[in-house]
This record gives sequence, structure tokens and C-alpha cells, in this order.
Amino acid sequence: IEHVLAGHPGVARAAVVVREDQKGEQRLVAYVAPDPDAAVADAEAQVDEWRQVYDEGYADSAEVAWGEDFHGWRSVYDGEPIPVGQMREWRDAAVAQVLRFAPRRVLEVGVGSGLLLSRIVGEVEEYWGTDISATVVDRLRAQTEQAGYGDRVRLGAQAAHDVTGLPRNAFDTVVLNSVVQYFPSAAYLDRVLGELMELLTPGGRLIVGDVRNAATLRLLTTAERRVAQPHASRGELRALVEQALLVERELVVAPEWFAEWAADHCAAADIRLKEGREHNELTRHRYEVVLHKRPADVRDLAAVPATAWGRDVSGLAELGAVADRAGDGPLRVTGIPNARLVEEAAAASAAGVLTTDAPRGRPVDPQDLADWARRQGRDAVLTWSAEAVHCFDAVLLPAPGNVGQGFLPGGSAGRSLTNAPSLAKSLGPLLAELPEYLRGRLPDYMVPAAMVPLSEIPLNAAGKLDRRALPAEHTTTVGSREPRNSHEETLCAHFGELLGLERVGIDDDFFVLGGHSLLATRLSARIRKEFGLEVPLRTIIQYPTVAELAALVLIGGIPDDHGGSFEVVLPLNRDPGTGKPPVWFFHGGGGLGWAYFTFAPYLQDRPAYALQSRGSDGIDPPAGSVQEMVDDYLAEILRIQPEGPFHLVGWSYGGPLAHAVAVALDQRGHRVGLVAVLDSQPATTRPESGFKQVSGRTPDLYRADVEEIFGQFMNTGNMDSFLATMSKVGANNLNRMGDFESPVYRGDLLYFNAKLDKTEEIPSWGPDWRPHVLGSIEEYEVDATHHDLHMPEPAGQIMRVIAGKLAQ
Repeated sequence: IEHVLAGHPGVARAAVVVREDQKGEQRLVAYVAPDPDAAVADAEAQVDEWRQVYDEGYADSAEVAWGEDFHGWRSVYDGEPIPVGQMREWRDAAVAQVLRFAPRRVLEVGVGSGLLLSRIVGEVEEYWGTDISATVVDRLRAQTEQAGYGDRVRLGAQAAHDVTGLPRNAFDTVVLNSVVQYFPSAAYLDRVLGELMELLTPGGRLIVGDVRNAATLRLLTTAERRVAQPHASRGELRALVEQALLVERELVVAPEWFAEWAADHCAAADIRLKEGREHNELTRHRYEVVLHKRPADVRDLAAVPATAWGRDVSGLAELGAVADRAGDGPLRVTGIPNARLVEEAAAASAAGVLTTDAPRGRPVDPQDLADWARRQGRDAVLTWSAEAVHCFDAVLLPAPGNVGQGFLPGGSAGRSLTNAPSLAKSLGPLLAELPEYLRGRLPDYMVPAAMVPLSEIPLNAAGKLDRRALPAEHTTTVGSREPRNSHEETLCAHFGELLGLERVGIDDDFFVLGGHSLLATRLSARIRKEFGLEVPLRTIIQYPTVAELAALVLIGGIPDDHGGSFEVVLPLNRDPGTGKPPVWFFHGGGGLGWAYFTFAPYLQDRPAYALQSRGSDGIDPPAGSVQEMVDDYLAEILRIQPEGPFHLVGWSYGGPLAHAVAVALDQRGHRVGLVAVLDSQPATTRPESGFKQVSGRTPDLYRADVEEIFGQFMNTGNMDSFLATMSKVGANNLNRMGDFESPVYRGDLLYFNAKLDKTEEIPSWGPDWRPHVLGSIEEYEVDATHHDLHMPEPAGQIMRVIAGKLAQ
């Protein structure tokens, strides 16, 4: 099973184990690490997404003083704004990084609100800046002119990869500060770096600041999840971390990536820890890169003599003595435990998220070591250690100077050096596709009962699967952002409670998560109670994510609302614009097509509509006969879709309706591509027929059935008008079908049998259709009862077959 899973182009590695469920029954569980390279990144779309975010953010901070706009900088640990004092320390360190090279002509890509520009422009001859946000560029242009720097500042609104209008071989310094994390992929980063190096003069440098470190991402994510879920068990925390890693929407890059890039492009890479006294995610989990363009006056530190912290030296006083013995030569100290990270590393190790050895020697704050070196008259180059993610190396030099390859790559074999931000969107479809992929290659009993996504498959020291590090199956979802305001938090909670999920993100689709029409009705009621806003079922289908619904709540209404959920033709999805013919679903006995909302997510490439009974709105009179319904629905179908092929699906009462409409279309010379009947008998006036036996049903009797079904999902006490209308329509439908005889169809029929409530005497109603179908009858078994066919699992079984037929 692992071998077949690993053969899927979207899977990097897989592990399959046997686990026991709560009942003690054994089941197969597959752990899948998606292949980041298989996730297709839409660079233009992501750049546009960030452009919108920043346009809005900068508009909110328009009145902030020049060079002081720290709007939007929030701690990942608690969501609170990072204190202004810490942000100023961060900015001043970034400015010092640029000014230490005494630049004359500077280009800053992602200039933003001018945090760096405001402190550097007075020290240079020219300062060019670009940014994706036209809003902030216009504002910054006015501010620089007002400050008297209009003659030396040139600004443009353009994306990082767009070098239009920027002179080649013209800048001694190009700056990308706190921008890389918003790039859509490592390939995009590679492209941008290549373009910007061409703009540098020989010997110039490209400063890539504030890079998020992929090597420490597990530490950061564990710390973040511990704050968010303080009572989570060890296994739950591990699962939460794995989920968060998979849906990380920002680009994170390991230092080794820049070292390799520099080697491939004949550049020199100086990679260092961030300076700063404060301990926050900026100093712990970000770093600085300077790429020197050849020929550059830099010193290679790769071959510097080394001494090991905790073995050869254990403190700063002892280090001073060792440095003195080295004389005027450089000295590397390896494996120094980073006081900024040791606590997070221990927590990640305890949770089983990361395998780390205990620190060797006493932890040191990198800033303490840097300050100590200055007092000794030395320069300290502080970079990441190849020994462990929570350690650093220090190269002590007799005097400051430009260096290249102070960082020594190592220990990255088998570890991805970057993530794939686009994976968040492709993960859901991949997990949905894998079971069917396996069924096409293995017997059904070998298809795992659950697919658990992991960022990587845990291995032990011997390179074998580490079963103890596998998280328990987790009922959370993947691929979505956290709530951004109280409205989104409330809606996420309602989604989670209704769907039985521990976590729901703001991009998660209610129906893709397993929601169905009855649960959607409960969601509508909760929104009405919580926010005082009417959000009918149609609106939930049109805006099925938390983010969309929260936006409607915030503006207090539904834009461009064209009617409710009781129209004769009910759209089940949004037309994707492919031009493919739609699928038409026919209502059940109650007259409404809401149950088909669970089917629609399987039709991503074409429109889907449900036909509903006249009178469901409580205004129009119900149909006088089944033939009247057939003629009515035929006219509605042809109004929207004048030409075939026509694809028709009917469940229960809708089965004979779909069949009769297919006959009518065929008789008018239209091509019918598919007719599917879901667990239904044909209509006949014979006394023993199913529909004939239930004819004569009164609205009161029908209402009792409806209340029993709806009562499983919601309180029906405040639904009198709705239930009365549905009962009136439903009783009329059953009585009319008792007088109808299903015609003979010349084409083929797909039949789906709900096998769980059939008997040995009548295992299926499929054979009953033979007198009414001249073509083939292809039957499929569904693991459900008749009334549960709209639930997520049986709906998926049915729609995978139908989608396959449509694809043919």
C-alpha cells in the first residue's frame, strides 16, 4: 500500500499502519507526506492576494508618522502587536546592516512605508524603491518630497520580479527586507534573486533581510500551538503542528538554500543570525543574508580552525583564553546552544515534534556573545550551526570585514530546504483523490480507512519508520487560515460544532467538510440568532466559507441576492465557466433539492442545479400531475441549457422524474448523456407498487415523517410555516405519483442501490426498471440506507461513479 501511494505524483512518502478505533476494531491508516514540488504555485494570483492585503493595511495606517508605521506586526505567540520598542530595535538593526557597507546607490524591493528608507536616504546619493502596493508608493512619494528628499528618491509600484525601468549594473546595494516570506515559491525567489543580481555593479551586494527559517519552523509552530491549545495532549499537539506545517502560507527558507544558490551563481553568501536583545520570533526564527556579487572583496571562513562548545570550551571567559592563543587568526566556535531557542527546542522534543539532543554546554544569548567580542576588540560572525537547529556557530575575527561562507551547510540530507505555500490549497484535493487512486490499483480491503497528511514521515536514527512519532488520527481540517476577527472566530466555532471538527479555518468550505442541507439549515438559524441576519440556504451555498459568510455579516446583508432557496431551479454551485453541460438533480418527495448540496463539490468542472416543486415557496400552487411537473421541469432545463447532452440524476421520488424527463428530451430529439436513479422504484399504477401504496397521504401524516427526520438535526418547534408548506407539497407529490406510469426510455440507466436497508427477498429495486429501460442498466451498491444517501460518504461513493462517467 505504501508503494502504491508513493507512486502517486503528489506524494513524496507514505507510511501505512494498523490502528484500533474506539470500539477496538482494527483499521488501516495511511500517513502521507505530500510532494511540495507537485503543488502548482500561481505566482500572479498570490502576488495579487498580498497586494490587496497590503493596500488595505497601508490605508488603515495612513496617518502614522514617516518611518514609524509598524502596523500589522503581531506576535505569532499571542496575536498581540509586537511592542513598538522591539520593532524599533528590529528596524535599527536592519538599517545598520545596510549602512555598514557605506552604500551610495540603493534599490529597495518591497520598500513598504519607508521604515528603512527614512533612516538611510540621508546617507546615500540615490534611493530607488519598488512595492506591490500603489497605495503605499503614492503615500511614500509625498512623504519623501515633503521631507526634502524628492530629488534623490525614485519610487515605482511593481512586483518583485518586475525590473522594468530599473537600470542594470547600477546599484551597489539592493535590499529585500522582510519580503521573501510573501513570495509564492522557492522558484519565484530564485527568479527574483537572479533578476536583482543583474542590477548590481560588480562587487555589489544583495541584502536579503528577515528571512523566515525553515530549519526552526517546527520549534516556532510547536510554541505557537502550545499557546493556542494549552491543554492539548502530546499526540494532539504533534498532530496540530503537522497540520500547521502543511498549511503554512508564507515561504520559509533554510540557510542551506542560500548557500547552495550562491555557489550555483558564483556569488558569496554571508548568512547570520539577527541582532537584537529582545527574544521574539524575529530574533529567534529569522536571519540575514548578504549575497556578494563577484568579484567581491570578501573573506571565506569555511576553513577556519574550529573548537567545540561544551567540549573544548564552556564559557566566555574560557573562550577569551582560547581566542588569545589563536592570536590574530580567526577562530570558529561550533555548536553553541542558542539561549533564544533552547526552551522551544526542549518543548518540541518533549512533544515528539522534533528529535534533538540535549544542549552541550551552557546556553548563550547570541547578543551577549556579540557584545563580548566587541569589548575584546574582535568581530563576531554569528551564524547557524550545522549540528542542531537550536545551536549557532561564532567565528571570531581580529577586525570587522566582509565575509562569505561563514555558514557551513550540513545535516540537511533528506530535509526540504523550503516549503511550498501553494500546498495549502492543493492538499484537500490530493487527500480526496488518493482513496480512488488506490481503488484503481488495489483491492478494496487494502484501501486505508483514513488518510492523515504529514509534512514529513518521521524516521528513527536507523532511517526506519518511527511509529511512536506518528500522530494519532486527528479530526481537524487542513488548508485554511486562522480567524482574523470576532465574527470569523464565532463562525469557525459554529462550523466546528455542527460538523464535529476540532478546528475549522476561514477558508474551509462547509459542504466539502461534510456538511449537508440539514446542517446548513442549522447554521442559518445560528447566524440569525447570533448576528440578527437572515442568511438563507442559497446564500450559504453561494458563500460557503467562514471568510465569505463573515464578510456578509460585517456588511449586514447579502449583495446581489436573487431570490431564496425555494425557487424551481436552485443552483448548487457556481458556474466554473468551463462551458461543460450541467448536471440536473431532481427533488425527492418533499419537493426540495437541498439534499444535493452534498453532491455538488464533486462537480468542480461544471454547473449543477436542483429542480424543486412548485409551491415550495408557500405562494405558487402545487403541480396538478406528474406530467405537469415533467413539462414544467423540461421547460426550465431548456431555458438554461438549450442543447444537450443532458445529465439527469434523481433520488427516491426524483428517480421516476429524472427518467420521465429523459424520455421527454429523447422524444424531442435531444441527446441525453446520463440518467442516474438513486435507490428508487419506477412509477406504476399497479396496487402493489411502492408509490401507489403511499398515495392518499395527508399533509398531517406527511408532516409527522418530516418532523421525525428534521428533528434529528434541529429544533422544529419554531418551523411551523416551513413544515406546513413542505408537508402540503410532499403529500401532493406522493398522491400525484400514485397516478403516474413511468414511460419506456430508449437509453441506458445508472442505478445506485442503498443496500443497508434492503432485505433478502428484495435486495434491490434495480431490476424493477427493466420494463422501462431498453438500454443497459448498470447497478452500483452504496453503503447506506435509503434516507442517508445524501450524507458525505455515500454521496461521495455515488458521485465518484457519476463524475467518472461524465469524464468519459
